[in-house]
Amino acid sequence: MTPTFANLPHADVPVVFPDGEERNVNVIRLLVQAQNAEFKRDHGMFLPGVGKLHPTVGALRKEYPGVITATTWADAAEQLRWFHTEVSRHIEEHRG
Repeated sequence: MTPTFANLPHADVPVVFPDGEERNVNVIRLLVQAQNAEFKRDHGMFLPGVGKLHPTVGALRKEYPGVITATTWADAAEQLRWFHTEVSRHIEEHRG
C-alpha cells in the first residue's frame, strides 16, 4: 500500500467536542487549515492548492463546532493553531 496522509499512523485523533459529539480529527488536515488561515490573515489570499478544503470561516466553525468560534480569518488562524497544538500535545503524550 502506498502511504498517504489518510493512512498514516496517528493521523486521525478522536476528539470529543464541547457539544459531546466525538469525531476523528485528521491532524494533517488541521495543520494545513491552520497554515491556510494564517496565510489568508497575513497575505489576503489562500495557499495554492488548498481550495478543496472549503476555506471559509463558516465551514471551519461547522467542522470544529465549539472549538472554532471565529468570524474573521485572524481569529480563525489563532484558534486553529491553538487547536492543532493541543491535538499535537495529545499525540505526543500518548505515543507509545
